[in-house]
Amino acid sequence: MFCPHCGTILDPPEVDDNVKCTFCPFKCNFDDLSIQQVITKSSSKPKPSWIMDDNDDDDNKNKNKHATIEEPCPKCSHHELYFYTMQLRSVDEGSTVFYECPKCKHKFSQNN
Repeated sequence: MFCPHCGTILDPPEVDDNVKCTFCPFKCNFDDLSIQQVITKSSSKPKPSWIMDDNDDDDNKNKNKHATIEEPCPKCSHHELYFYTMQLRSVDEGSTVFYECPKCKHKFSQNN
C-alpha cells in the first residue's frame, strides 16, 4: 500500500485501523484504502542454442562438450579427435589430456 499523496509505502495499522504516512500528513482508516493488485507477466524465451535436446544424437552432444584436434586416431586413423584436460596429479606436474575418436569411440589419455 502506498500513500495516495506522496507515494511513500504505508506501514500496516497497529492497534486501531488508522494508517498514517511517515513522510506527509496523510491519514485514513485502513478500510478506506483501495488495495491495488499487482500482476506481472512474462513471455517464454527461445531455448539457447548451446542447450541440446534429449533426442539429439551422441555425436553432437560430444562435439559441443569437447574441443577437437586434427590428429589421427591410433585405432581407426580418423582425422579428428575430441579432447579435454584434467589436473589429476600434483599442481607442479602437467595435466592429463583425454582423447576420444568420434568415429570408433576409442579413448586414450596422455600425461603432459
